[in-house]
Amino acid sequence: MINPIYNGKEQRLRALFRILLFIFAFIASMGVSTLIPFVWLSYLVRSLLILGLFYVMFRFGDRRPWHYAGLSINRRWINECLAGVLIAGGVMGLIFITEWLTGGLEINRFAWQRGSESLWLIPIIVFFVQMASVGFYEEVLSRGYWLPNMTEGFTLGSISPQKASIIAIVLSSAIFGVAHGSNPNASMTAVVNIMLAGVMLAIPFIITGRLALSIGIHFSWNFFQGGIFGFRVSGMEVNGSLIEIRQLGPEWWTGGSFGPEAGLIGIFGILLILGITLLYLKMTDVPLTYAELFSKPFEELKDHENTEIV
Repeated sequence: MINPIYNGKEQRLRALFRILLFIFAFIASMGVSTLIPFVWLSYLVRSLLILGLFYVMFRFGDRRPWHYAGLSINRRWINECLAGVLIAGGVMGLIFITEWLTGGLEINRFAWQRGSESLWLIPIIVFFVQMASVGFYEEVLSRGYWLPNMTEGFTLGSISPQKASIIAIVLSSAIFGVAHGSNPNASMTAVVNIMLAGVMLAIPFIITGRLALSIGIHFSWNFFQGGIFGFRVSGMEVNGSLIEIRQLGPEWWTGGSFGPEAGLIGIFGILLILGITLLYLKMTDVPLTYAELFSKPFEELKDHENTEIV
C-alpha cells in the first residue's frame, strides 16, 4: 500500500506535506520576529530565520543538494541581482513618469521639504531595509521553496518535470496573488495582477536556477514604488517617501489606492519587466530553457549529492 504522507523510496515526506510544514514554520518565524521592537531589525531577523529554515528544509527535509537552492552567491549571482534591481527600478520610474505626464498623479512635495523632519533620509533607509528583507524572504518562500516542491509533486506518470513546472508556476502564482487579497484596498484586479507578477518572478528562476533576478526585481519594484515614488505598495501606505504624490486619474489605469499593481499600467510594467529580463538573459548567453532543477526528476538530482560542497 502506498503511504500518502511519506515516500519510503525517497525517505522524505511527500511534496504537499513538505510545503505545509514549511508554511507552518514560516508563519512561526514571522511571529517570532514581531517580538523585536525595532522595525528594521525585526525584518532582518525575519530574513535570517527564514534563511535558516529554508536551508534545513531544502537540505534535510527535501534532501536536495544546496547548489540547487538558487542562493549560491558568486559574481554571476550578484550581477543578475543588480540587473533585476535596475530593470524593476527603471520600469517603476517609467510608470511614474507616464502617470505624471498623463495626469494620473501630481507631486505634492519632496522629502527634504517636510519642515518637521530634518532627518528625511532615515525613513527611506529603513524602508530600504524592509523591502530588501521582504524581497528576499518572499522569494525564498514563493519561488525558492514552492516551485521545486510543486514541480516534484506534479511530476507524475506522463507529466514531465518541464510540464510540472508550468503547473507549479501557475499554482504558486495564484497562491501569491490570493495571499495579497487581504491587503488594504485590494480588488479582484489587484489579485489577478499580482498573480501575473508571480509568473514574472518565477520565470527567471525556472530558466537560471538562481533566485538572483527574482529577488532583485521584487525588492526594487517595492522599494522604488513606495520609498522613492510615493505610490502605495500592494495597498500599504508608505510614510516618508522621497516624493510625496496625490493619486489622480481613473483607478482602472493607475490602480488608485492599492497602487500601480491594481491598474492597467501595472500590467504593462510587469510584462515590460519580463520582456527586458528575458532580453538580458539572452544577451548574457543564458539559454532560455529549463534549469536542471526543473528538467530532471529527483532521483537524477540526488546523483549530484557527492559533488556538492556544503
